[in-house]
Amino acid sequence: MKHTEEPADFASIALDPATTAFFFDFDGTLAEIVDDPDAVTIGDDVRDALVAIGEAAGGSLAVISGREIAAIDRFLSPLTLPVGGAHGAERRSVEGDVHRTEFDSGDLDRLAARVEGFAREYPGTSVETKRTSVALHYRRNPAAEEECVALARSLAEEYPSVSLLAGKMVLEFKFSGRTKADVIADFMAEEPFSGRRPVYFGDDVTDEDAFRVMPRWDGVSVKIGEGPTEAGYRLADPSALHAWMKRLAQGPGR
Repeated sequence: MKHTEEPADFASIALDPATTAFFFDFDGTLAEIVDDPDAVTIGDDVRDALVAIGEAAGGSLAVISGREIAAIDRFLSPLTLPVGGAHGAERRSVEGDVHRTEFDSGDLDRLAARVEGFAREYPGTSVETKRTSVALHYRRNPAAEEECVALARSLAEEYPSVSLLAGKMVLEFKFSGRTKADVIADFMAEEPFSGRRPVYFGDDVTDEDAFRVMPRWDGVSVKIGEGPTEAGYRLADPSALHAWMKRLAQGPGR
């Protein structure tokens, strides 16, 4: 159901980890967005909160990201959490089993070459090639947005099987038809997530699919930051989320 009113403030909402399944987006949610996607950092206090919440929730905690599983592992090291990566194209279960969507990579290689050629002509733009997608970042050259969008639209017409995702100063060409909503549904069908009430935290347009699927389990959706959304709640920024996580991790009465 689409929310027509401003989402309610989530800061004072308390959830019972014993009956909740926790899903966190990564960039712009657990981590602040930075100009260089490879320069993201996560504080030890956030890692500690993830561990404490996950333990209190019986392991029902996962990171859902456009990044691949290997990248999430690198940023959260030494933690190894359940992860839905590459916008749902890959997933690691609580048991550590990894599931990946298969597809013909020929078109991806050809499209990646086109985007890399474009990036060489526009300093400050960069290309992130993943197993199932190609992302064009222009945060360090926002003046190139019009040219980036024009390229993206042209390539989307040339490769009709590709989904174009427009995020925060990033355009991503996705070769898998799966979404974050799909990977959440996969988790919710398995123990220890099954039967719990999910809460999903995300900041970008790519998280709206996940927000929309929350009512299936009477779940809670929380938008991080400004902007229109179908989420039922909002937190101002990643720092506000971190503060909420730390309070929950400390437990009642602390």
